[in-house]
Amino acid sequence: MCLFAYGTLQPEASTRMGRWIERRLVSVEPASVPGRIFAVRGGDGWFPVLVAGKAPQRVRGSLCAVDLRTGERALLDRYEGGEYRRVALRALTDRGARQVVQIYRWRIPLPAGARAIPSGDFLAWLRDERLSAFSSLRNGA
Repeated sequence: MCLFAYGTLQPEASTRMGRWIERRLVSVEPASVPGRIFAVRGGDGWFPVLVAGKAPQRVRGSLCAVDLRTGERALLDRYEGGEYRRVALRALTDRGARQVVQIYRWRIPLPAGARAIPSGDFLAWLRDERLSAFSSLRNGA
């Protein structure tokens, strides 16, 4: 499966699910997709929501080729919850290749207090704001 991860699923996110993805990686490379990204406070940290956007708006993340066993795609869907829908979208890698990927896109209205991330890069936003991702291992999850 080719998955575009832009938040807590990224291997470099230092989250429980980021490590879960990392153990299943075949390859990973920087990429982007069209859209807009917002940060939402939840539980022990922040998580991103990606909504449709028009060019030139881009969301930065990781194109992850992952080797999933039977049932693990459904596990990812459950982790993301009903607020997200897994859809196919075309990603652009930093080296200029285009790849159809699976991505979790937000499907309901944005929650009150959602913060726009103009750079399109959730992990950079966390670093700049000195905040932690939802389910961060640094917070003991």
